[in-house]
Amino acid sequence: MQIKRFIYPLAFVLLFVACSTKKNTVVSRAYHNMTARYNGYYYSCENIDEGVYKIEKANKDNFDKILPVYIYPAGDKAKATFPEFDKAIKKSSTCIQRHAIKDKKGNEIPASGKWIDNNWINIGISHLYKRELFSGLEAFEYVARTYTKSKDKYTAMAWMIKTNNEIGSVSSSEQIISLLKNEKDLPRKVKKELPVLEADYFMRRGLNTEAATKLMEASRSTGLFRGMATRKKRARYSFIVAQLFEQQKNNKRAVEYYKKTIRLKPNYELVFYSKIKIAKLLDVKRNNSEGTKKDLLKMAKEFKNNEYYDVIYYTLGEIEEKERNAAQAMIYYKKSVQTSLNNPNQKGLSYLKLGEINFDLTNYQPAEAYYDSAVVTISKDHPDYGTIVARKKTLETLVGHIRTINKEDSLQRFVSLSENEQNRVIDRIIANLEKEEARKEKEKEILEKSNILPGTINQPSLSEIAGPGSAAASFYFYNPSTVAFGVSDFVKKWGNRKLEDNWRRSNKALIVEVEKEDTAQVKTTSVNVNKTRDFYRKGLPVNDSLIKKSNKKIVYSYYMMGSIYKEELNNTKKAVATFEELNTRFPQNKYLLNTYYILYRTYLSEKNQPKADFYKEKILNEFPDSEFALIIKNPEYATSANSKKSEVEGFYTTVYQSYLENNYSQAYAQSNEGLSKFGKNVFVPKFEFIKALSAGKLKGIDSLEFYLKLLVVKHPQSEVTPLANDILLSIKRQKNPELFKSAEPGKLQLDTFTVNQEAEHFIIAILPDDPKIADSFKIRLNTFNNTYYSSKTFNSTSNLFGNNKQLVVLKSFANAKEVVNYYENLIKDPELFKEEVKKELVEIYPILGTNLPVLYKKKNVEAYKIFFNDNYKNLNENKIK
Repeated sequence: MQIKRFIYPLAFVLLFVACSTKKNTVVSRAYHNMTARYNGYYYSCENIDEGVYKIEKANKDNFDKILPVYIYPAGDKAKATFPEFDKAIKKSSTCIQRHAIKDKKGNEIPASGKWIDNNWINIGISHLYKRELFSGLEAFEYVARTYTKSKDKYTAMAWMIKTNNEIGSVSSSEQIISLLKNEKDLPRKVKKELPVLEADYFMRRGLNTEAATKLMEASRSTGLFRGMATRKKRARYSFIVAQLFEQQKNNKRAVEYYKKTIRLKPNYELVFYSKIKIAKLLDVKRNNSEGTKKDLLKMAKEFKNNEYYDVIYYTLGEIEEKERNAAQAMIYYKKSVQTSLNNPNQKGLSYLKLGEINFDLTNYQPAEAYYDSAVVTISKDHPDYGTIVARKKTLETLVGHIRTINKEDSLQRFVSLSENEQNRVIDRIIANLEKEEARKEKEKEILEKSNILPGTINQPSLSEIAGPGSAAASFYFYNPSTVAFGVSDFVKKWGNRKLEDNWRRSNKALIVEVEKEDTAQVKTTSVNVNKTRDFYRKGLPVNDSLIKKSNKKIVYSYYMMGSIYKEELNNTKKAVATFEELNTRFPQNKYLLNTYYILYRTYLSEKNQPKADFYKEKILNEFPDSEFALIIKNPEYATSANSKKSEVEGFYTTVYQSYLENNYSQAYAQSNEGLSKFGKNVFVPKFEFIKALSAGKLKGIDSLEFYLKLLVVKHPQSEVTPLANDILLSIKRQKNPELFKSAEPGKLQLDTFTVNQEAEHFIIAILPDDPKIADSFKIRLNTFNNTYYSSKTFNSTSNLFGNNKQLVVLKSFANAKEVVNYYENLIKDPELFKEEVKKELVEIYPILGTNLPVLYKKKNVEAYKIFFNDNYKNLNENKIK
């Protein structure tokens, strides 16, 4: 009993002494090491593992590009794992505070604890995955600099390499890699990862051969027992090696490593794409493709591949295209489009292939439609995106002219009919319209009677409901092809819009309800207006003047079509046919001389001398004094004309230099000399512009205004005319300031706000003074902070702002970058803006602490909005990739 009385107090005293962080004893170190490892560090690792698991699960690799070695969240998606990594930071920070042993001055003794450096590394890892890259790098550098006797410094250096690579500072990574390679006492884990770190470094420098070598080393098996996680990583490395070989056109080695990836049994997506890549690399000249096609078609029947059907059909299309079966290739590409579920980039690639094949076949109208769809759906970082857009614009212009000709010709044919024939055509159009409306009404009735909503699980097809032979079989939404084109057309016009009421309106807060009677009236009018004969007679070319206008449109479109065929599409055959058709239909058109010369030069280049001579004679006989005739008669004429142009250009450069050197008298005199010496040429407006500016400097503002007005009248289409108009507008403002006092509402007083990006900032929200809206917003804001920023402490207040607004203020943030980072995450949160809290009702801004009283006093929100756009838009650290 006496022994117990002695032992219990002693144990308590020993425990108390061990808990102290000011005692660097064996007992104290043992206690703090044990608790640091199995309390803070353990749970911090658990939180990091949870976050990394969520990131890898949500990750969607783009297999059309070389995969990254490491998986990190994109800047806009990092927020989803903030809770896990914030917990890890909190656990490790608390552990460091409680278990780091310090000296008498309060400084940490690095050698006294085994797990404090590991907690610092976990803090850095958490910041890295949160995309707070510089904060992460700071933690890793602290470990490497402070814990010099611990082997964990090498782990920190490995993470420094990863972070520097992400920041883009690969030169810093190179130095650390060199240090690690020369270190003989590296921990086994770091030593194994070093080839992977080097591969990531090489890939970011574009040294793909070196990267492949290092990843091949990392993908080799070096032990008998290897875990599932290691095998998954090795499979990923093997796949990347295969991609790198494929990029280098070493298809044999690429196939070898795609097969190795499959043997490592990774997740199904990697297996699937390895099989697809092997099929794509098939050499159809040396190998029979039937087996490969049979395997792919078999895969297209398996339900587990339903989200990959588009990729399978696209691969089949590529094989058929290699074998020059364009028709079959197009069938597969169309199936790829129709079966694409949630892979817009793949759909875009399929549209692009369809556009390219039709383009090569000179089917320009369908090619234009497919290119148009490709531009809408394909990823903007596609290597040829600019070329695709340029071709789409060219085809769009070409098809526009084709449609103009067809439209004007059909209208002219229509007005040439007798009135009875015209009425019969119009009545037929109206009858078809009514028939289509009746069919749609029948579809609606069938759906209502069957009590079925489109998209219901296990829903029978409409043709089954309606019975054999009904019109339901052609219902729009049961045709995947038409739905696909409909979606593409919608996205082109409206963009990616959320499915909700009044989706077409950008500001739903301003919606005004219309009376039912008015709605019915509008509906009746819109339905019936296109069922009258008068509706279809509007805008017809019914007299000679309108026929002449219509013909002008046709002539212009023919000429532009021919020019596009020749200059932009390099299709001389179609260009010649178009120009000749233009001249046959309109023998006196204003482009006759130009088309003659183009046809002459085209036939000359094709060595068709009879045709070239034919157009040569036409130019010489019908346009003997033209510049083209002079060129034909004297081939040196063009050279002398160019020489004269060079002389004018040289003289203009001298005049311009005089003006730049403030020698206004000389510039004025030289401008007059240039106008009289060289006569009519393309530099005349420029001479007159410098003359006007010089006159303004020498004689005053009235002379400047006089000469500029002459320039604008004489050369309305010149490239210097917009500059002249701008100067004239400035002169008008100077002479009549009262006219412009109320004309510029956008130019508000911004000098009341100041810029200091390093000072304290707040978040403000301006919203309606409606308790239902304001209270819901505050609750959701608090939920957002607890979920994604649990490691921070915020203080929020709210006040009336004007007569019908509330101002919510959230404090505080250390600087502008921190507040903008928070702001970007907040406005993208889907849980914040829903139900009564509509996004268009709430204005959210970061604000400097000293600017808040100014805004509250003056209530000039519009001015602050302009100030915000000018000073805060490009500060988000999350944009670092």
